Amino acid sequence: MPAMRFLARVPAVVRRDYVATAASSWLTLASGLLLFHLVAQRSGVAGFAYYQVARGAVATVQPLALAGMVPALHRYLPRAGHRVRVLARQAFLFEVVVLNVLGLITLLYAEDAGRLFGIGGAAQVRAVMLLTAGGGLCALAVAALRGCGDVRASILASLTGSALAPLAAFALTSKIDVFLALQGAAMAAVAGWAITRAGPRGAGKSPAGPRPAPRLRTLLRYGIGRAPGDVALPGLFAFPTFFVAGAASDPAGAGYVGFTTSAITLVCSIFGMLTPVLLPRISGHAHEAAAAGRGFDSDLAHGLRILPFAAAGVAALASAVVVVTAGPVVHWFLGADFHEAVAVLRFGVLVSVPLAVFYAVRPTIDALHEAPVATVLLVGALVAEVVATYLAALVVPAWPAALLGFAAAAMLLAVVSYLAMLRAIPRAAGTPSR
Repeated sequence: MPAMRFLARVPAVVRRDYVATAASSWLTLASGLLLFHLVAQRSGVAGFAYYQVARGAVATVQPLALAGMVPALHRYLPRAGHRVRVLARQAFLFEVVVLNVLGLITLLYAEDAGRLFGIGGAAQVRAVMLLTAGGGLCALAVAALRGCGDVRASILASLTGSALAPLAAFALTSKIDVFLALQGAAMAAVAGWAITRAGPRGAGKSPAGPRPAPRLRTLLRYGIGRAPGDVALPGLFAFPTFFVAGAASDPAGAGYVGFTTSAITLVCSIFGMLTPVLLPRISGHAHEAAAAGRGFDSDLAHGLRILPFAAAGVAALASAVVVVTAGPVVHWFLGADFHEAVAVLRFGVLVSVPLAVFYAVRPTIDALHEAPVATVLLVGALVAEVVATYLAALVVPAWPAALLGFAAAAMLLAVVSYLAMLRAIPRAAGTPSR
């Protein structure tokens, strides 16, 4: 199917939303990359390693604390009608309670948590917890704005909390732990502003007609079932850094691996935006086809089957660019003292190719499978990563073992998810969406 015909199937409003969301995502990534440079220049190798491990800890803990409420808000706030504002605030207050409980536990076991994550003592752990809380509240408030149909406000809140606040916090202090704490406090403030704006701007209008407004427990049931996948996906990216931080005597290796996984994230961000673009369209088409008693559109099915290969090709091209330019990029971006990161980056960035396949497949799986198939696949891939990493560590040093384990898990995830998509497409006709 020609690319233009495939793109033409995406509604104009979704295309505009994609462009705006992608631009916001790239600006946030640019802010993060700038902070890599600034932290490396000001705090050296040791400070850079702590910063990377702290980011990995937040990426792992925050999805667990959110309990799947972000996709739940995306799904249910448009159906909430006159209760949309109340439901958004109930979800926000629920998250505040969860984060307070998690914060209390962190205060009690700060030293143990520091040893577990390899990020230092109690002060460093508390800073990471503040960053986790602020980031979680900001993510939930942005999701609430999205669910209410206020895309502009959601993008503004996301950029302010995730891109501008970290840069402002960095300018206010030279201590990494204080910088992280200030960043978390600023994100929490942005979240407070954002949740006050979450209201019925176009929300509550379901194309299927009026339905009973969902309750908070409905969101919790939906979100908790998908929370393991939300934890497993960032866990795939964070585990290599944790493994190297705990297994290697040189803390610099953890920073190099963390920088590499961030580069992989940068490449995969191109494909992460496919979900908000494709999932509503595929789900709507499957529902309409089932209601009309006709089969899944053959052109659309063909496009969905070849999309993962196209994504893999784009990721391979992007990875090749990174491999060729790794030397000058690392030396310019991090400094001459970080020359050992070049080999790590070249070795690991190719993992983005199989991950691109998964990101291209996931919208179809989520739209056509009622069960949380993607969650099962992600949890299985994380288990495979851990096993493969420890097996590889028996014969190679820590950082190659971590990246080999990551690559093995990504390959498994790509193959199994593609097969799951192939199974879903023929069954879509006659399967009503929920």
